[in-house]
Amino acid sequence: MEFGREFITLFDRVQIRYYGLIIVAAMLIAATVAARLAKRDRRDSDHIWGALTWAIIPAIIGARLWFILFPPESLVADGQTTAWYFQNFFNTENGAIAIWSGGLHLFGALLGGGLGAYLYFSRLHNPISNTISRFWWVLVGLLGIVALVGGLTPAPQVTWAIVLGVVLLLIAILWLIPPTRRILERIFGGDSGAPFPDGGMSIAPWLDYAAIALPLGQAIGRFANYVNQELYGLPTTLPWGITIDSANRAGVYQSLVNFPATTLFHPLFMYEALWNVLAFAVLLSLYLRNRKSFSPGDFFLLYVMQYAFIRFLLEFLRVEVSLVAGFNFTQIICVIAFIAALALFATRRRSAPSVATPSAA
Repeated sequence: MEFGREFITLFDRVQIRYYGLIIVAAMLIAATVAARLAKRDRRDSDHIWGALTWAIIPAIIGARLWFILFPPESLVADGQTTAWYFQNFFNTENGAIAIWSGGLHLFGALLGGGLGAYLYFSRLHNPISNTISRFWWVLVGLLGIVALVGGLTPAPQVTWAIVLGVVLLLIAILWLIPPTRRILERIFGGDSGAPFPDGGMSIAPWLDYAAIALPLGQAIGRFANYVNQELYGLPTTLPWGITIDSANRAGVYQSLVNFPATTLFHPLFMYEALWNVLAFAVLLSLYLRNRKSFSPGDFFLLYVMQYAFIRFLLEFLRVEVSLVAGFNFTQIICVIAFIAALALFATRRRSAPSVATPSAA
């Protein structure tokens, strides 16, 4: 076992990246907070874990898809355009599937994860889970066959065999642990726990739990950007500036002649992490003290507004931005999201009763 700056190396070939470990930890901690909030309201907290399970794969796909559809200008200048990503789809270094090399956008993750969570709470839950439960072990078997075939062939297929082997091992471990088996059985249509309503469930209160916990998860997850030396800003003389290796710099900042190794850059990941901690504290305090004054879904709108606000401001300092027609595309999305959330929040507040009580699930 060898500990590097960005990953742990096992058996001289398997890399476990700190980036992934931090992201997983962030998701689990945020989900735990959301589950405790749901339990506090006497709701079945297993639905938090179920929705998270349904959201993970769509979130990863959405995060990567957003990144390759709107790549930073520094990558576009190097020829890594959207067309290049699709032409080099299976390139394990920088291609579309190389999520382990970075290149995941939060907006895409929120959209993809939100779609997965919506499907979980919708009336489509039972048809989807029943279908998956019928073919679940068929899928596991196919993964096992692919892993076996990959393991018997020369590299680079061996890398895929190792990845699939780890996935199969993880599935087996989760299935052997009673609490996670119970959750998996509920998610995929098993007999454990109360049956999921055929008509689905209202997603609004569950969005509120997510909205309160998400900033905490984001704050933790941003330190994965530090490990990868990404999400940094323009050069600065401020004492809390950080150095960035030339290999991880973008555009003109790669030059050690104009920007020597000692050049300090704004730690944007830290700025956003600190804001997210503050947002978590404020949203949690509001919920615990005054949640009866809000309607289900209001906290989610507050989350959208606060994050759109800070992300819009931080984009002015960011080095790697995505431009569409010469405009910062992320800032455009932030403005649209903020205005839409504010308008909907104001409309709901005008039409809501003076005291709103959460509905039972």
